[in-house]
Amino acid sequence: FTEFSIKAHEEASPETSHTAKYAVRTSREEQHEERIWRVDMVYSFGKSEGEKKAPYEGTIKLHGIFIIHPDFPEEKCDSLARLNGGAVLMGAVREAVLGHTLRSVNGPLELPLVDARSFLPKDQQDKPLIPTSEKERDAE
Repeated sequence: FTEFSIKAHEEASPETSHTAKYAVRTSREEQHEERIWRVDMVYSFGKSEGEKKAPYEGTIKLHGIFIIHPDFPEEKCDSLARLNGGAVLMGAVREAVLGHTLRSVNGPLELPLVDARSFLPKDQQDKPLIPTSEKERDAE
């Protein structure tokens, strides 16, 4: 984690839902022989709905380092880093937020699961990274 900030609103309305925004960025660590990728994530949550405040608001920034197997196709490495790296980092965010809010004034906040495909660019979200049938494998 490079930034971790959560604020509890004591005057919050319990029925106000949290809104969330997140972004994932990847970069390849070129100075290494192995295929090492850095995945950065920013996750922000909690928004007021008119006069109602969400129970919590916060921003979390973190990154992870991932090694991609040499047999995996080079042209799909960025997508794999985004998909799997984003899923791993999102799990860390969810665990940290739950742990931090467990004994807070508004009670525990359990962030929802996120479809890992949302970490991919929009035009890639419906395409499988790995062929799932013999026909798809033969087409490559």
